[in-house]
Amino acid sequence: MTSKQIKPLSLLLASAIFLAPLNLFIKWGESHAYVGGIFSDYLVNKLWLAEIPVLLIAVWWLPKKIIANRQKIIQFAKKYWWLFLGLLIFVARQFFSILPTASWWYLLKVIELLIFAACLKEILPKVDRRLIEYVLLITVIFQFGVGLLQFINQQPLFDYHILGETQFTGSINVAKASFTDGETSLAYGTTAHPNILAGVVTILGLLWLEIRLLANKKPQWLELVVVAIIAVTLFITQSYSALLATSLFLLIKTFPSVAKQPKPLAWSIGLLIPLLLIFLTTQTNDQSIFRRAFLNAHAVSLVAEQPLFGTGLNNFTTTLDQVTHPELVRFIQPAHNVFLLILAETGLLGLLLIWQALRAGRLIIPTAWLVLLITLLSLDHYLVTQWVGGVLLALAVIINHRHQDQ
Repeated sequence: MTSKQIKPLSLLLASAIFLAPLNLFIKWGESHAYVGGIFSDYLVNKLWLAEIPVLLIAVWWLPKKIIANRQKIIQFAKKYWWLFLGLLIFVARQFFSILPTASWWYLLKVIELLIFAACLKEILPKVDRRLIEYVLLITVIFQFGVGLLQFINQQPLFDYHILGETQFTGSINVAKASFTDGETSLAYGTTAHPNILAGVVTILGLLWLEIRLLANKKPQWLELVVVAIIAVTLFITQSYSALLATSLFLLIKTFPSVAKQPKPLAWSIGLLIPLLLIFLTTQTNDQSIFRRAFLNAHAVSLVAEQPLFGTGLNNFTTTLDQVTHPELVRFIQPAHNVFLLILAETGLLGLLLIWQALRAGRLIIPTAWLVLLITLLSLDHYLVTQWVGGVLLALAVIINHRHQDQ
């Protein structure tokens, strides 16, 4: 790939990263997005502003890539015909979900993000490192600045149509926390929830720090500023999932001996968290903990009902009309454990396809990052249900995978 091709692709990737947290989109299909009379935003078809550079990448880069590797693709298809058959069955299954349009639209998003990740993986070693640094740093500072001003002023900076900010005064579902001076609205930045803002600043900030420290070997004043930004963001969002994930990340970075067995450690955390949530429901009346545990239990029941093919992509919330508990009747959300959510929506067939894809990709990332991602995936769903979450996941995996290679 020539430098003339690299430069525009790099700019498109940088645009995709910066725009990803902006909660701006056009939508349709609202009339089908009701579950038991309650509106579910997760069932609405959306085209995000941040998808535009990714679609441009797909139109320009993907055809050339397919043509250049057509022989390898044909050989792979012949050797792994059974995998393609399973994929065909999986795609066909989406026609028979409760809401097929939601399943198909979600599948298109997954394909877009895979194209984004594949393009990033190919050109990252050839891109000017400073471009990646700049876009990560600018995005972190911008999102932190917007969130901090929201927290201080207790109102958004602009109307929704400017940056996609949640309008605090126009919504009854604004996340709040109790401080010494009473209830305070938490920071959103330009995302849809404080937890997402915390994830954006934490993941992008830590990625920036990793890139800088690999180059400079020792922290300087700007690195300390970014660390402070991450810490303040965790406070003004009160995101316990991001706080736990960041704490475990720093623990492993500080004491590398903890991570001598990376996979057992990571998967033990993934198994321990849902069990801990079940235990905590007997020890506290916290609604957040109860809802997470209940949605996890509902996901398990769906797996038992449809073990092979699941409910269909993005159809978990359509099954919540069966729920009668008063705490959940207005909480129509996906399960906050991504592993259970994927298993409930795709079944064993989806699990097999994902496992084979991970093996084929041979993506190996450092233990600290593996633990951070598994912690977030075990406590929240935005990494797979929100566009920005998919971009964060792709960046964390691909950038760290490349660093492992170097």
